[in-house]
Amino acid sequence: MKAGTEDIASDLRRRILSLELPPGSVLSRSDLTARYGISSTPLRDALLALRDEGLVQIMPQSRTMVSRIDLAHARQIHVLRSAMEIEASRRVAAADLPGVAEELAALIQIQQDQMTRGDMAAFSRLDLAFHEALFRAAGLMVVHQVIRRESIHIDRLRALHLMKPEKAQQILNDHRSIIVAIKAGNVDAAAEAMRLHLSQSILLGDRLTQEKPDYFT
Repeated sequence: MKAGTEDIASDLRRRILSLELPPGSVLSRSDLTARYGISSTPLRDALLALRDEGLVQIMPQSRTMVSRIDLAHARQIHVLRSAMEIEASRRVAAADLPGVAEELAALIQIQQDQMTRGDMAAFSRLDLAFHEALFRAAGLMVVHQVIRRESIHIDRLRALHLMKPEKAQQILNDHRSIIVAIKAGNVDAAAEAMRLHLSQSILLGDRLTQEKPDYFT
C-alpha cells in the first residue's frame, strides 16, 4: 500500500525530531519516493507541509535539507513552555484530581521498561505523553497544542541531550519528583520540580553546539 501525504509527513517528522535524519542532512527525493513507494507529487506536498513547520528547507532547483536547530528560537520557546508547564503543574497539584497521579506513575513505569529495553524512541514518545497528560489534567490543552507546534527546535535539542547515558534516568527521576509533589498537593514543590526538569537541555545548549556544530544554525 502506498503511503499518503499525511503518512509521509508524519514519518519524516518523526525521523527528523528523533535525529534519525540529522539537522543539515540533504533529503534525496528519489530515495524518498522509493522508500515510501510514491510518486513525486505526494512527496512534494509532504515536504511543503514540513517546510511550513520549519523542519525542512527547500531550495528550488537545488536541494531539500533538514533544517538546523535554532538555539535562539529554542530558548525563547523554552520561556513560554516553562511558564505554562509550571502553571499546569501548579493547577494539578492544587486540584487533587482523582487518578491523575496514578496515570502519570503508570507512564513512568512504562518509560522505565522502555529504557531498560533500549527503545529510546518509545521512551521519548512516553515523555511527551507524560507532559500532555499534565496539560490535559490542568485543562490547558489549547496551550499544549500551541507549544507543541513551536517546539521543533526544543524537541531536537532534547533528543540530542537524550543521547547522553545519564539523561534518560534523569528524566525518570524528575518525573517522579513531580508526581510526589502532586500527590502531596504541594503547589510550590510541583512548580519547582517542573522548572528544574525543563531547564536541563536548555542549560546545556552551548555545550551541545560545541559538540555538534553542524547541527545548529
